[in-house]
Amino acid sequence: MTTQHKIWIDQCEAARGIESEHGVQPALEYIVGEKFLNFLEAAEANVDFRSEIPAFVSEIKSIFEKWQLAEYLETAKQAEPFDPKLFEPMSSPLLGEEEVEFDAEEIEDMRKDDIRQCTRDLLLVERAREWLLEEGQ
Repeated sequence: MTTQHKIWIDQCEAARGIESEHGVQPALEYIVGEKFLNFLEAAEANVDFRSEIPAFVSEIKSIFEKWQLAEYLETAKQAEPFDPKLFEPMSSPLLGEEEVEFDAEEIEDMRKDDIRQCTRDLLLVERAREWLLEEGQ
């Protein structure tokens, strides 16, 4: 059984399988956009994870070309801006007006949470870019 901070080994093997069966983009989304970013986040609080980052990076670089990583990281974790209009009641001649389940304060809290998450994602992607694209890493 793999210890948690060594899980990247199995994840990289899975990424190789995804690449061969589904192509480069799904494999990048899986290993960089999901697993590596989560690993970087876990490494903030766990020294065991932190110590594994260089090996994880090396394995990712052995799977993908630098240009593939760079291209993927240009758009990784980009999200649509928060749209409060999604929470406005809509009306239809057949169905009438729908009820709003959220009040203005709840919507504002969701907007702030969305901003925090987008900021967090942006910072993680920048850290991933530093690890995966910088020379000497």
